[in-house]
Amino acid sequence: MSDPGSATNIDCEVQTPRTLKKAKACASCHARKIRCDLQLHEDTHATCSNCKNSGRFCQPHIRKRKHDQVRDAPTALHRADRHAGSRELGAHVPAREFPVHDTLTSSKQQPSYLGRSSYITGDFAVDEDDAHQYQSPSKTSTTLQTQIQRLASADETPQGPLRQSLLRNFMLYCRPWMPLIDETDLDKLDIGTRNSLLMTAMLVAGSIVSSTAQAAEAGQLCYQRAKILFYTGAEVHTLETIVATIFLQWLNPSGPEHVSIDSSSFWLRISVGLAHQLGLHREPDSKLPDAKLRRKIWWTLVARDNQIATSHGRPRAINLEDTNVRPLRDSDFDKQQDAALFKHFVRITSILGDMTEHYRRGTLSDRKKLNIEAELLRWLMEVPESLRLFDRDTRSLKEYSLKSRQLHIPYFTALIILFRDVTPTQTPSPLSSLAASFISGIFEEYLTHEDMSHLAAPAIFYLLVAALVQISYHRFPRWNAARTEEVQIINLSLNELKRRFPTALGAERVVNQAMKHAANLQTPYTPLRTCLKPEHQDFVSAFGPQLCRQWQVVFGSNEVDGPMGGRFNTRHAAGLIEPVSSSVRTESRFGTPDDLVNTLDHDPDWPGTVTMGPEDPAAIFLDQDGFDAVGRWWWQDWMPLTGS
Repeated sequence: MSDPGSATNIDCEVQTPRTLKKAKACASCHARKIRCDLQLHEDTHATCSNCKNSGRFCQPHIRKRKHDQVRDAPTALHRADRHAGSRELGAHVPAREFPVHDTLTSSKQQPSYLGRSSYITGDFAVDEDDAHQYQSPSKTSTTLQTQIQRLASADETPQGPLRQSLLRNFMLYCRPWMPLIDETDLDKLDIGTRNSLLMTAMLVAGSIVSSTAQAAEAGQLCYQRAKILFYTGAEVHTLETIVATIFLQWLNPSGPEHVSIDSSSFWLRISVGLAHQLGLHREPDSKLPDAKLRRKIWWTLVARDNQIATSHGRPRAINLEDTNVRPLRDSDFDKQQDAALFKHFVRITSILGDMTEHYRRGTLSDRKKLNIEAELLRWLMEVPESLRLFDRDTRSLKEYSLKSRQLHIPYFTALIILFRDVTPTQTPSPLSSLAASFISGIFEEYLTHEDMSHLAAPAIFYLLVAALVQISYHRFPRWNAARTEEVQIINLSLNELKRRFPTALGAERVVNQAMKHAANLQTPYTPLRTCLKPEHQDFVSAFGPQLCRQWQVVFGSNEVDGPMGGRFNTRHAAGLIEPVSSSVRTESRFGTPDDLVNTLDHDPDWPGTVTMGPEDPAAIFLDQDGFDAVGRWWWQDWMPLTGS
């Protein structure tokens, strides 16, 4: 006998509207009473053959439905949810008086997305609507699932001041990077669905960015509860389930060096799998009440996928060739500030994800590298003034803002990887050194303002990239002036991060071993470049000397160091860079084929040699058990590894 609170009984009790069937013919063919093949082309938004041949405008025929039933359905659903609110938490449908965004509840009636008709149709069209007309066995509650849910309800989620603290931290430090919940939604959720999967996931994320003493324990309890709610199907609204799994990605109880079913990458792939089932990878109909939310969910998944794939050196879960969701616009957000921050965050993480994917696959050609450079410059030029680190005109450092610092960290990381020295025989890249120094300066600000606890796990990878570059360059006298301060920042930052993320433990081991190895490296007896190439100056033209300890090394002298600190004249005088307009800067670098050749051939790197120490290079990246350290993919060409 099914549970009286099951979704099946509620569906019988409430007359939910029938799912509108997709049009099988366009309006023109319907009026002319002729066969239409619009269904065969719906995934590519093409016209049907008849309209194409006759030059007519092709649009789907909309069937007329009775409006009273649709209009009354939400009211009836709310009545049923209020009735369900008096039951225990173990009931299938959580109490819900206020649906998030007033649209998420509609996902219950939406069928899953199927795109197979585009390639298996023959003499007749596949009727996907008819294929959906059966009850899914997974929608039926089992006695065991209900019992498990009721046992979970015995463990209360945090209440009172602790609960408010976790939710406040979630809104302040998590929501900006996944803007799927608004303040009004939070108030409604906390009143109507205090123990739902979505609310529990928010408490988990809030505990990760909280410095409250009880936060860690409360977060673990909430996480175990969230897993029970998820795996027993307590949340029947698929869109809310996807959002909840996105929020759970803030928790990383295990580092990427170990296989885990609780890691952010595991939950990411669950999120992406559900998103594909719901068709979030397709541009939503603008008439849907949740169209904006669907786009934001999709691009949040894209950003998370890029961050995780870059940090771990693994394949991405999302292939953008399979999607036609348009980029986000200001109109998709209620607040302009949310739009500016999140749009630029998605862009810079996507650039970094594309670049690192090319490195992993060995497909980064000169043309692709130039395209990535152009994308980085375009991103830098289009960052709004409110999110810039330095004033556009005076280049003076702006007041500290955690969001603007977090937004620029991936940019500096991309510069390090793109312009780093790729072999031990090359001398350090001044641009990579500047970028690493900026990251070090920003992390110093995090420590000063006590914001280390408010960072997400990818911050560990960004710090690791900067640390390895700095350790490598410290063996050169000219770059060694800031060694003590930069090493101290690295150690303090890792100590703070490993309190929340075991990922930092693996990164700490890599940094410590790299320091030991760097001590055995001999300085190459070749001139050392400390000034930027002219074509690299645009990448730092928006910044000033604050936050960067190596700024004076690059822009304060027009000389270079020899192996023992001797001076050599350079061909380019270093100086402060004047800001250049975006149009002039882009045309000067990529305007003509000759410019492209000059960019590739101009000013090649100085030759050099490095005598390796007696230590085995492969050993420094493996612990006693031989695990592969996090993020190793990008520096293995700097120091070749074997036996992995």
